[in-house]
Amino acid sequence: MLLLEKMLEHFKTQGLLKPRGKQRTDSTHVLAAIRTLNRLESVGETLRAALNAVASVAPEWLREHALPEWFDRYSYRIEESRLPKGQVERQAYAELIGADGSQLLLAVYEPSAPAHLKELPAIQTLRRTWIFQYYADAGRLRWRKAEDLPPAGMRSDSPYDPEAHYGNKRSITWTGYKVHVTETCDDDEVHLITHVETTLAGVTDSELSAPIHQALANSALLPAEHLMDAGYVDADLLVKSQRDLGIEVIGPVRPDSSWQAQTDQGYDVSHFQVDWETHQVICPQGKSNTCWTPHQDAYGNPVISVKFSRTDCRLCPARSLCTRSAEAPRHVTLRLQADHEVLQRIRVQQTTPEWKARYERRAGIEGTISQGTRAFGLRRSRYIGQAKTHLQHLLIASAINLVRFAAWKAGIPHAKTRTSRFAALKAS
Repeated sequence: MLLLEKMLEHFKTQGLLKPRGKQRTDSTHVLAAIRTLNRLESVGETLRAALNAVASVAPEWLREHALPEWFDRYSYRIEESRLPKGQVERQAYAELIGADGSQLLLAVYEPSAPAHLKELPAIQTLRRTWIFQYYADAGRLRWRKAEDLPPAGMRSDSPYDPEAHYGNKRSITWTGYKVHVTETCDDDEVHLITHVETTLAGVTDSELSAPIHQALANSALLPAEHLMDAGYVDADLLVKSQRDLGIEVIGPVRPDSSWQAQTDQGYDVSHFQVDWETHQVICPQGKSNTCWTPHQDAYGNPVISVKFSRTDCRLCPARSLCTRSAEAPRHVTLRLQADHEVLQRIRVQQTTPEWKARYERRAGIEGTISQGTRAFGLRRSRYIGQAKTHLQHLLIASAINLVRFAAWKAGIPHAKTRTSRFAALKAS
């Protein structure tokens, strides 16, 4: 981090990096420097790695506690080609590995065992993996069914990089990490990377929005406008960024997911008039609510539950536009006032040509990710672990900044979006 920080400080002193300009952020996947394993390979390799770790620090102790057949099972890499083919046979083999691993753990945690063995990272990985993959049934370890497993993002696929987790972004799935890149994007200025964040693969983009802003604030590099894609943006971010940091976040908010909004043939929440002071909500037919209940939704967000009269809704001539329930009245969930008003305003704005024209600038960050990937191997980790992978990303960001600074000094203009030869035919 020190190299990138010093570089950015130098650019600031040279007047090439100005705070309160425009910046943009996006993320991409990073493949871990490991072999991708299926479940059976994973548990086998996890036990094999633990045995190798113990053998390195306590060979005599392990020789006394290892079963003779373990040398045949775990002396070589566990590979699909050597595993049983039938489902019943594979489950039996998985439970055999589970019993062997459980026996090793019991021996390691015996009071007479060397105390440092239980602190070995490979032993800790073995213990966690066995909790995820097995369960005890009448004194026997059983192989969990797929539907009983913890979320894939919690599990590691390989003992050789326990921090490399399963991730998915839209249609892309991978095992490894995720990198978030932020850069300046003012017209007629050199575009420099101002922040890089490496996270576990399962961390959502929205979880990084506030930390990225805080990191830019710590470096005195807060933008006035920050262009982000929909994964980073929610109403809370839009409100707090403007209020607390003076940042206008420009990005699409998620559309209303209610059937009324999706079909565009019903009364979604935007059709209701809200008086926040009196806690009164007026439906499109002019009826008032009978209930106003603040609470938290399933994700811990503060919301307000609004209900209408059963009698009013039952007799309403526009009932089919409001609810599909046969008897229940309309129920509307509102966010807090600031969030609600921002959401409604942005949902309207982002349909306008003016907003779309402003947001087009965000697409340039994809070129930065492409540059990092093609020229510097951004999407493939060269090292094991999140910390070393993050260091790699910082070095790549520094290298990109140097390349861009040299191009800027040489008078090379920013590259424009390429058009394929076939697509160009339409314009000619």
